[in-house]
Amino acid sequence: MTRTSVTGTFAAVLLMASAVAPVRAADMTNERELNPQREPQNWILHHGNYQGHRFSLLKEINTDTVKNLKPAFTVALSGFQSGGRYAHGNLEATPLVEDGIMYVPDGWGSVYAIDVTSGKKGVIKWKMDPGTDRAWAGDVACCGVNNRGVALWKDKVVSISLDGRMFAINKATGEVAWERKIADPAMGETLTIAPLVIRDLAIVGTAGGEFGIRGFIEATDLNTGKAAWRTYTIPGAGEPGNETWKNGKERWKHGGASIWETATYDPETDTFYQGVGNAGPDWDAEYRPGDNKWAASVLAINPSDGKIKWGYQYTPNDPYDYDEISEHPIINAKVNGEDRKLVVHAARNGFFYTLDRVNGSFIAGKQYVDQLNWTTGLDPKTGRPLDYDPAGNVQYYVKDSHGTRARPLSNRLCPSIQGGKNWEPSAYNPELGLLYVPSIEGCNDIRTVEQKDMQDQSGPVKFRERFTGGAPEWPVALYGGLKAIDPVTGETKAAAKLKYPNLSGALATAGNLVFLGHLDGTFSAYDAKTLAEVWSFNTGTGINAPAISYAVNGKQYIAVLVGSRQPLNIMQNLPELKNTSTASMLYVFSL
Repeated sequence: MTRTSVTGTFAAVLLMASAVAPVRAADMTNERELNPQREPQNWILHHGNYQGHRFSLLKEINTDTVKNLKPAFTVALSGFQSGGRYAHGNLEATPLVEDGIMYVPDGWGSVYAIDVTSGKKGVIKWKMDPGTDRAWAGDVACCGVNNRGVALWKDKVVSISLDGRMFAINKATGEVAWERKIADPAMGETLTIAPLVIRDLAIVGTAGGEFGIRGFIEATDLNTGKAAWRTYTIPGAGEPGNETWKNGKERWKHGGASIWETATYDPETDTFYQGVGNAGPDWDAEYRPGDNKWAASVLAINPSDGKIKWGYQYTPNDPYDYDEISEHPIINAKVNGEDRKLVVHAARNGFFYTLDRVNGSFIAGKQYVDQLNWTTGLDPKTGRPLDYDPAGNVQYYVKDSHGTRARPLSNRLCPSIQGGKNWEPSAYNPELGLLYVPSIEGCNDIRTVEQKDMQDQSGPVKFRERFTGGAPEWPVALYGGLKAIDPVTGETKAAAKLKYPNLSGALATAGNLVFLGHLDGTFSAYDAKTLAEVWSFNTGTGINAPAISYAVNGKQYIAVLVGSRQPLNIMQNLPELKNTSTASMLYVFSL
């Protein structure tokens, strides 16, 4: 089986010419977004390209030279605030770099333009603080103070804030051209996602699935700063899929299915692929009988009008909190000798899925985590869990793998509710045909508690109160893995066992390297073929963000944000890290 990258591979002569191209002040155009490989010195899209590959064509830093990699400079960002449940905004963003200027937010959504052209220091040109009421927003946010990045459009930087606003910022001055309200934190809705810009639309989705929201995806017309369309991830009354919320009490109105990682986009069919979070309440599946579409799914959507072309649900009636919000890379490949257009996904439920991206049909699925026991496997024709009962209102899957109202405590669940892979993005090397998946390995128990109704359905639960129907049992010993997976078959070709669970994403490069950050502050490079660690540097504070690569004057750099506040449920089982301090730093490395 052979594979080809959607973006293609360019000759070394073009690569070198692009890497040393003179600095130019250019608007971000649709043509540039469609062809980021023409300017490998830049990182202009959240995932590196629309297809979600997170692959850099730069190769000055490679398996031979990486031993000489060292810090080039650091930049201190703000993001430490008083008040609210969270004093620290978590650094989870992917920086963008255009012609020697880096655009990056801190965890609280302040956006920085940093001049990195000297290669020896980063100079902050401007900072835009959205003025979020931090004490209030931190208290009402579902699952932490997070911001995963910005986007570029024409002469603007497009950003979001936790309290549900979107901004268009002048790239040169940092002045806000306009802002608009999209999500409503008073209802538990927040924004943490890096916008996906397609033509003149900026597409985001709302987080807050644990607070009884109804998830949605919304496009903003960047020319006017007004809404273009909104698509709910849970179908409303009379819409196809609403019948999968069966109990007749309008549970769908508070069914979760939130969004918090940037979609991938296929220009060939003008379709974007958005992963969707878990159903709400998380663990009391008896509260919401039925398959609960489109929670724990991927949706193929027309960016012009928001209409859903098809959907594929990974775990119907998901009782495990297996969000499937993470990226869905787009790959062209031969399957059994036939050219196929694929969209693939390392699912939180522990299986790797290969789907036909034109019609959503299932092609292949394979376990990629070390331990999996919630189902006995996948149906080879449909990809449905073998233990799925199409006539059942509540899916029990393997006996006692989740709690019920009659038997609240589950048996040990594998993978844990952290999932085999959470939002942290994978990376794809088209030259090797391998997808690198940062995994979370291990198991845990779940205790189910009967979920009471929301207030508008005659219950006592109000907006912004926990709407989970139970809780995981902690502490649990988790560890990490880095898996090199054949995206056509799902087979794991190489694997590295890591001491700590992965809470940061991967970067792959043409230098046959994979970069990954770790909870103890170690930033590592791995051989892309063997996954042997070939270099590391400890930053002294945990890393939760994915790295990028860029070049200035022909010299390659690797950049990563470090210093997030780590989850208590993980850190409490790692006593050697209990005194690790949070920080808010940008690290840049070079030869």
